[in-house]
Amino acid sequence: MESKKLVFVLYATVLSYVAGLYTSNDRIINGGLASPGQFPYVASITENGRHFCGGFIYSSRWVVTAASCIEGKSLNVLNVVVGQLSTINPDVNEQTMNVYTLNIFPGYNSTNKLNDIALIRLTADIQFDEANVDFIVYKEANGLTFGLVMGWGATFEGGLESVNLRYGAVSPYPVVDASSKCGDFLSTEFNFTSTICAGATAATAYPGGSPCQYDEGSPFVQDFVDPDTSKVIPTAVGIFSKNKMCAYGTLEAISVYTRLSVFYPWFLATAGEQPVRSKKDTKGTAR
Repeated sequence: MESKKLVFVLYATVLSYVAGLYTSNDRIINGGLASPGQFPYVASITENGRHFCGGFIYSSRWVVTAASCIEGKSLNVLNVVVGQLSTINPDVNEQTMNVYTLNIFPGYNSTNKLNDIALIRLTADIQFDEANVDFIVYKEANGLTFGLVMGWGATFEGGLESVNLRYGAVSPYPVVDASSKCGDFLSTEFNFTSTICAGATAATAYPGGSPCQYDEGSPFVQDFVDPDTSKVIPTAVGIFSKNKMCAYGTLEAISVYTRLSVFYPWFLATAGEQPVRSKKDTKGTAR
């Protein structure tokens, strides 16, 4: 894996010299730099050792990503990397997993990306340490609460994937009619039941950000409070599917996320139940 990362560094350096495409300020557009253990559930999907999509850990053998990420891909060139912050420097907690099967939701529409969700089954178990590598639970989104999206996406429209894991705050928007913030997606590309419309927000303690290319499949995470323990539990509510284009320097960047809760029967039938979360293991998104 280290040699493949070195190849990427050389490739990116050549592009920066020849075309000026590469930038050292790698990030989800705007946003902030992730710290070790902040997002232990996020995964990088790689093709021939190079990141191209995100995902999250569902259980020790299963990872959730976008169907549009893996449609038409070959098993023998794909890997899932967990416990990673940098795509070019080996991380202490990094695990590179081989892929056993690709499972695209049967109702996925490749034309408009509705039901854009898939499950990747691994050939071996991810080793959890509950700090740097762990699964994340999922549930229905809270439409009134901001969340975080994280990934190794491009810095700008048409740019390369990022070197470091970064994140940004986004808030769900109601979709009422064509004049609403996600109105452009209303005709055939947005479904109230299976998708979430969200945009960057500055109304939080976290920097606002917007996903870009190579962030597809990355989780949209909100904090929920456990009623029994009063502890904050980071919870996946969606995965990034699409936007019209990557917006830079604006808080009106709109993206569409696949809503996870409606796929519970399919998750259960395909990947089984998630592990049981120990009460003592819960922690907040920023910790």
